[in-house]
Amino acid sequence: MSNKAIYNLAVGLTLRDLQEQRHIKRESLAKALEISDLAVTRIENGSERMTAGEMILLIESLGLSWNDFLDRVKGNLEQAKAEMA
Repeated sequence: MSNKAIYNLAVGLTLRDLQEQRHIKRESLAKALEISDLAVTRIENGSERMTAGEMILLIESLGLSWNDFLDRVKGNLEQAKAEMA
């Protein structure tokens, strides 16, 4: 299991958490990130990586700070490791 794959999944889990916590429809999130609904799902399950541009769009559209986003990702690392084991 690679660290890169674990971080990709942790980012996806963070995306899913933010969507649930803020009651954001998948279609709205996809539109804000300029990607398809399917791409959102693939990012959430770790099968597709979020690009830097998509990450910036997410952070800006949700009014997050970079540090808040990183803290959320770090908080999902253990779950990502467990899911990849």
